[in-house]
Amino acid sequence: MDVTMQQNGIQERGAPNRFTGWARSKRYIINIIFACAAIALEIYYSICAGACSYLKGDIAGIDLEYIGIAYMASIMLLSILKKDILLLVLLSAGVGIEFYLIGFQIWYNTYCPYCLAFAAIVFILFLLNAQRNRKALSIVAMGLALILFSIFFKGSVVPSYVLEAPCITTALQMLDGQTATPRLVHKA
Repeated sequence: MDVTMQQNGIQERGAPNRFTGWARSKRYIINIIFACAAIALEIYYSICAGACSYLKGDIAGIDLEYIGIAYMASIMLLSILKKDILLLVLLSAGVGIEFYLIGFQIWYNTYCPYCLAFAAIVFILFLLNAQRNRKALSIVAMGLALILFSIFFKGSVVPSYVLEAPCITTALQMLDGQTATPRLVHKA
């Protein structure tokens, strides 16, 4: 049942189109608001001492918390500058990375509500900024980000209090063959 509405000489089809049209016209402001919410989530996550403290990850030694804050700051900057194509590429890459991170949480059966909320924000921003005529660009950016992230990401699922114990940290490092970030290896 599709209802056609006449308003200000413009013919619209149904309430959902009216809402999405409004959201797309205000998307830069919405991008900034959601990016600020994601940054707040990252800051809260950094002081969280709950189940989230089990999940840790980094790229080239930089914690994902800081990468997430820089990512959302970039989203804000590109929204202010109204750089649509760069914004779409960055959001598409973010979706690819979030697919990997959600899979990581599913694999280890350890879930972080803040991480999942951050992922939801990335997905919403992607949907808000998606462009039909740039599908190929989005798919390439998602795939490339997913592949590169899986190569360079180092994650752990170890309680933070275990990582703070010197003898446990040394044992985990020796088992993992690294001297930097200890990781719990999943064995089936």
